[in-house]
Amino acid sequence: MAEIGQVKIRLPSTIQQGDVVRVRSLVLHPMEVVQRDKAGRVVMKNYNFIHTMIVTFNGKEILRGETTQSISENPIFTFPLKVTQPGKLTVVFLDTAGKKYEGTAEVKL
Repeated sequence: MAEIGQVKIRLPSTIQQGDVVRVRSLVLHPMEVVQRDKAGRVVMKNYNFIHTMIVTFNGKEILRGETTQSISENPIFTFPLKVTQPGKLTVVFLDTAGKKYEGTAEVKL
């Protein structure tokens, strides 16, 4: 069984220098949804959801995104990457409980 916080990164099987490839990243996370009572007021609770995604390539930040609690459980994020050299792609997710989840993939030409 997969664990909460596991990050998976999917790249194309073959990449040429100069290609713009589609990267898919999944983080296993329950993404708690804010609950409301019958009057529409938020039920007080510490809701836990992914709020930030940071992508680095060879240690340089190339993408940062922020989300709200409206993202689905086990969200998948897709983004383009222009590959000019081989290297290490890292995707980090931060949640509202202060936890950090990280995955890496080697980009090979």
